[in-house]
Amino acid sequence: MSASDGTIAAGTPAQPLNAALLYIGVVSLLIAGLQPVILGGLAEEGRLTVGQIGLAATGELLALGVACGLAAAFLKPTSLRTKLALACLAHAACNVGSLWVSGFELIAVRSLTGLFAGVMLWATIGMIARSARPERQAGIFVTVQTLAQLLLAAVLPRTVMITGGVDAALICLAVISVTAALSVLGAPKLLAPLPKAEGEAGGKLTPFAWTGLAAVFFYMAFIVAIWVYLEPLAARVGLTPSQAHGAVAAALAMQVLGGAAATVLGSRLKPAQVLIGAGVINIGLLAVLASSPTAPVFMAAVAAFGFLWLFVLPFHTVLLIRIDPSRRAAMQLGAAQLLGSSAGPLAASLLVGDTDAAGAMRLAAGCLAVAMALIVAITLRLRGRPVPADLPA
Repeated sequence: MSASDGTIAAGTPAQPLNAALLYIGVVSLLIAGLQPVILGGLAEEGRLTVGQIGLAATGELLALGVACGLAAAFLKPTSLRTKLALACLAHAACNVGSLWVSGFELIAVRSLTGLFAGVMLWATIGMIARSARPERQAGIFVTVQTLAQLLLAAVLPRTVMITGGVDAALICLAVISVTAALSVLGAPKLLAPLPKAEGEAGGKLTPFAWTGLAAVFFYMAFIVAIWVYLEPLAARVGLTPSQAHGAVAAALAMQVLGGAAATVLGSRLKPAQVLIGAGVINIGLLAVLASSPTAPVFMAAVAAFGFLWLFVLPFHTVLLIRIDPSRRAAMQLGAAQLLGSSAGPLAASLLVGDTDAAGAMRLAAGCLAVAMALIVAITLRLRGRPVPADLPA
């Protein structure tokens, strides 16, 4: 519950998701859904080579994840409005700064943009980690985030980019970042300190907490390794470009439904059953995608993959809080997810051929196997441990 000074207390019945912090977090992650539009546009204008697209994408997401993790470890959640206003304005400045650079200078500016976005995301994750219903809060966040990305990815190329090119899209992103800076007036002044777990020494993460974060890392590496190479995988089984685009659209639509389903059903489901069950289904989906399916079967498998992607994410938060009731591990969730999202396609790129993306499937299968093994081990260790009152059993 929010106190009169604007503090959001940890682990107590909380207000509905703070709109300002939700908005700032959504703005911080817009680029994750807009990279094909922005980086593809920069390549079309000759400001990035095809090879540099991957470097720019990886650099920005890696910087975002690292900054989010470092902020969670070292930034105190005090003077929150000032810190977020500065981060949002710097984020806007980097988007404007991207107008006048190209090549490796542009990659450096995009990486700097990711650093400021990481600080913005840190505050949103801090609020979710401190909430009484983290799975519901996380479900709302991922659903709104995905809807915003879909909206801008559909609207920008059909409006401002027609005459203004990619620079117009970057200016729009800068303006959105400025509105995020203005929204801090509605944010809390500070977040309450995280509770200290019994027997905890110095607030450091335990090996068990690192195991949970590793499970999240490998799960996201599996997801994004498939996602980045989805169109080549579609071509590999004989789908036309139009059918491949249809599969991507179906997956995006099902992502929104998955996030919404997690928001509504999260408190009624057991996190361990969700995570293990989704993993088993994903193993089946990988087998289908690797078996040269027909176009309708491929599209159905990709749609199910998209649904599970966002449906599972809120339960990562619950898993980490079960592992570490101090919620410090949950504060590192964004870093683990983003670093895994960057590492998966980067590792897959070393295994794919010039014309065959089958290596991405093998890499994804390996990452999923590791994630599943870690989640099963964690579940067995948690068996018998009391569940905090504010978490689903």
